[in-house]
Amino acid sequence: MRRIVLASLVVAAAALGWNLAAGRAAAQGAPAQGKAAAPAPLPIANPAEEVASVAYNGATEKVTKGEVFNIITRYPIPPTEDREQVYRDAVDTLVNTKLVTQFLNRQRIVIKPEQVQEEIGKLEQGLKAEGKDLATSLLENGFSLDEIKKEIEDRLRWIEYVKAKATDAELKKFLAEHKDLFSGTKVRASHILLKTEASASEADKAKVKQQLVAVKKLIDDGKMTFAQAANKYSQDPANEGGAGGDLDFFNLNSGFIPEFTDVAFKLKKGSISEPVETPYGYHLIQVTDRQEGKLPDFEQNKPYITSAYAAELQKNLLMEARKAAKIDVKPLPKDLFPNLPAQAPATAPAPAATPAQKAATPAQKAAPKAK
Repeated sequence: MRRIVLASLVVAAAALGWNLAAGRAAAQGAPAQGKAAAPAPLPIANPAEEVASVAYNGATEKVTKGEVFNIITRYPIPPTEDREQVYRDAVDTLVNTKLVTQFLNRQRIVIKPEQVQEEIGKLEQGLKAEGKDLATSLLENGFSLDEIKKEIEDRLRWIEYVKAKATDAELKKFLAEHKDLFSGTKVRASHILLKTEASASEADKAKVKQQLVAVKKLIDDGKMTFAQAANKYSQDPANEGGAGGDLDFFNLNSGFIPEFTDVAFKLKKGSISEPVETPYGYHLIQVTDRQEGKLPDFEQNKPYITSAYAAELQKNLLMEARKAAKIDVKPLPKDLFPNLPAQAPATAPAPAATPAQKAATPAQKAAPKAK
């Protein structure tokens, strides 16, 4: 199951091969000759239909079905995928994008047209290496040239904002506060998952949480080991073989979702967490081993440190914005997943995400999967 956790400031450009982490274009076709063609119509009804709205700081913006469709079709969707969760994750990404864009608007960061055109030129040069042109790539991906320019402008504004914040003193402080991330320290952990549905009420979530509290008491009272409890109660399909909930060693760049790793890396060896909520339910986490790493040289790793710092800036920005914003998400449109096989019964994933989460960029995405 995919999960998109941060904003995607350059969804359109990313679809054309934009290298956000490096802040430069990557190639997928040849330069356009003249004006780019209009985007191809989307194979869904009413792409302008509002599926969500976000009201923040006096402004209200809508998320359209077409925008969601453009995100979910960038990635293969297996028949077992929980499409309700895919839909909500895509909407979350678009909401985050709009919140970050509104934030950048208030910063009054000016990007000159020639700066945007320079980036378009880089994109065209990259596309040329693959034998396509920008007009064709825009048409195939359902984007207009104006959309690409706007999203490039937003990316450049984000880069300027980060540059102003990321002084050497600030980056060194960030490095010191995130030793586990940069040193490559690993923990070995086990978990017990009791899943909740995306649409679960707070009352339903509370019941699941209390069930997990009862499981923890059985372990604390010595009535069963953590591994025995995991084999008996955990709803993680990756544990079906009786692995005792073991997830093996992982570091903070392994792609596990942050709600999980934030707790795991703070636990002492042998200790068990209280119930931890993630998008998939509630977990008990036990750390069974830890391997300390070594901090890297600051100057040699400054670009990576800056990238991680930028991701943290955006995460904190979004946490505060979402607290104040009013977000209304409508039910999943029935025709949002055309031409896909019938969906098999959904299963609960492990708390892991693909390595896409490693990229600390203004368009960071994460996609959980079973380990």
